[in-house]
Amino acid sequence: MSQRDILWITLESIRFDHTSLASHDRETTPNLSALASEGQSFDQCFSHDIWTRSSSASILTGQAPSAHRTWSTDAKLPDVITTIPEAFGRAGYRTACISPNGQLSASTGLDRGFDDFHYLVKSSLLAEAGPTSVAKWLLNIRRHSGGLTTDGNQHCVGYLSNEIAKKHIRNAGADDEPLFLYIHHGDSHHAYVPPVTWRDRFVDDLPVTVDEAVDIALDMSSNLHRYIAQDDPFTDEEWQALRVMYDSAIAYVDSLAGELIDYAQAKLSDPIVVVTADHGELFDEHGLLAHMLTTHSAVSRVPLVVSGLDGLPNGGLVQHADVMQMLCSELDVDHPVPAGQDVRDRQRDVAVTQRGGIRARGKLEAISAYNERFPVEDFPAGDLTTLRTQGYRYDTAGSYSRLFERPSELVDRRDGNQDTVDRFRNRAEEWIERFGQPIGETRTAQFNAEMRKQLDDLGYL
Repeated sequence: MSQRDILWITLESIRFDHTSLASHDRETTPNLSALASEGQSFDQCFSHDIWTRSSSASILTGQAPSAHRTWSTDAKLPDVITTIPEAFGRAGYRTACISPNGQLSASTGLDRGFDDFHYLVKSSLLAEAGPTSVAKWLLNIRRHSGGLTTDGNQHCVGYLSNEIAKKHIRNAGADDEPLFLYIHHGDSHHAYVPPVTWRDRFVDDLPVTVDEAVDIALDMSSNLHRYIAQDDPFTDEEWQALRVMYDSAIAYVDSLAGELIDYAQAKLSDPIVVVTADHGELFDEHGLLAHMLTTHSAVSRVPLVVSGLDGLPNGGLVQHADVMQMLCSELDVDHPVPAGQDVRDRQRDVAVTQRGGIRARGKLEAISAYNERFPVEDFPAGDLTTLRTQGYRYDTAGSYSRLFERPSELVDRRDGNQDTVDRFRNRAEEWIERFGQPIGETRTAQFNAEMRKQLDDLGYL
């Protein structure tokens, strides 16, 4: 059996067109670009869902969101679904995960299969990271976090996540047990406030002071539904400040990824490295913010860089489950990955992104509470399935359907394209029947008070 160490880094809320891989105006991801120069970058990678819990569940199981149904605020992964970390564990791997987000935790069932699962929240930092790392973090609180503030939205734990990851990498390098290490870096989630010393990363592009930009970002994050309900919520200067702060947060998590990649490649023998994002982020597409309601490319097209695998295609559609399928095939891990395919053998002709109805209805209700004229009819309240080809995006949810031309994805093109609509409808029905049927009984996620506070701060509750 071929056994090689695996480092999988998922960066929170990164849309592809704000990365250096997309020739963005600001150099946000030089480390991803460096990794791409020795591996392969994909410019047409689409997430399986549009928020962390469900997208992570699809990455870690290889199942479609409508199959695992871990896509609502109280859903937990069904017991009968075997995770990919469980499969790697059976194949002799030491498996570890680091997450600062309650969506990826024991509460949602996504810790299954990891020998070591590190959930980082205020009360767990000392136990998970250790006193030495926490002391270094505190002594450099402006460089690693938000300085001396009690505002949880200004604190970052990426430094501590990397320190924990390095321990696992050192241990793997010291014995013969291969490592499957999955790390979720969450410091690019809104409110887009990186550590203090990173906030002026692109200060020349800010139309306001850094402190004013931080205040704008924090206010937006705390009042997402109210701002979405407004027709024109921000001035041009405020929009610019939000985008620049978002890019600054991306640059910070890219630096974390780069540091960890360098460390892994120095300590491990020929590791496979994957860097991607769980989903993207909306900046007024369809009048929305953050990651909710729509599957527009802004929230589903994400960066993906893979290093250490031969024969990768140069372009074409790809999804996270495809990478997991290739890892299982390359490393002789016996595990089905239904939503994935080995794109080294056959090009993907359609990428599928889904979005659950229960969460969408909650979001529509919260937004409409601020504006009863908000166009709820533009966003289906049922489970949404989106199919993408190189030329089109097709949305279907019961009787609801829309056809958009890519890349704009803003104007419904169903009129005059009935044959195309019919082909997409038939393909969607076939895909759902084959890959999207529910598996097992969805369990109920239970969050303690601290986790609920964190999720509320992040805008999930």
